[in-house]
Amino acid sequence: MYRLLALDMDGTLLNRSKIITPAVRDTLQAAIRKGVNVTIASGRFPASVWLHARHVGMHGCLIAFNGAVILDAETGERVQGFPIRPETARRIAELAAEAGAYVHFYGYRTLFVEQMNEMNASWPLANVVVDPDRPLTYENYREQADLIQVKQTGDLAAFAEAASEPLYKATVISEDPELLIKLYDELRSWNELALTKTGQRRFDINADGINKRTALEALCRIYGMHAAEVAAIGDYDNDVDMLGWAGLGIAMANSSDRVKQAADAVTASNEEDGVAVAVRRYLLS
Repeated sequence: MYRLLALDMDGTLLNRSKIITPAVRDTLQAAIRKGVNVTIASGRFPASVWLHARHVGMHGCLIAFNGAVILDAETGERVQGFPIRPETARRIAELAAEAGAYVHFYGYRTLFVEQMNEMNASWPLANVVVDPDRPLTYENYREQADLIQVKQTGDLAAFAEAASEPLYKATVISEDPELLIKLYDELRSWNELALTKTGQRRFDINADGINKRTALEALCRIYGMHAAEVAAIGDYDNDVDMLGWAGLGIAMANSSDRVKQAADAVTASNEEDGVAVAVRRYLLS
């Protein structure tokens, strides 16, 4: 019944150690052998999405940057992209700077930051396929980590407006929850951006109308499918639209109540191989 399975990554496909467990990988491979088109729909970099998809053995198209990029699972190259307008990117950078909040921008393979710091310098390593038997060091994951670069730009507002490549996503990060709410509400009032909360101290910014649901709708047009033939699994706010739209929306047990309310079913947590449990119950039975 379900021809396409879309999986969020953090909190869903990956456990707390950022690992695809053997049980989850084996179950997804069984679904692929059965003819299910398994894809990833994530806010992560295209390279990270591609590496994890390749680890499982996925084919077809994948979704990165919350739907702002659709890429080819075989090559890792962009199929479609929906960037933030340069002028809007500049205004985002200016607003964050005035408020004293941290912000960075995502090119297809590059994280653009105003100044390098310990957090953003480690971004490439945070996007690799983790082997539980290999310590997470740059030396152990050099080939994967080098697929993502971090570049210091200086004045981020000036860079954003004149960037020579598309900027597909911005992320605002702050330890001050009240400041995050203020910035979120201000940016939402512009009515030209898609905002999604992706953690307790951060939110993502995409071009207006961009989310995982719109990207899955594009995949359905490519494949000649209908929403009723799509199953989707997720755990956080940026998954709500796709779970409510899919023929079968499944929330992880570690999801918020809002995500669970948007879903048709709830599976086990990402620490209990919840993706494998759901796939066996709804796609392999």
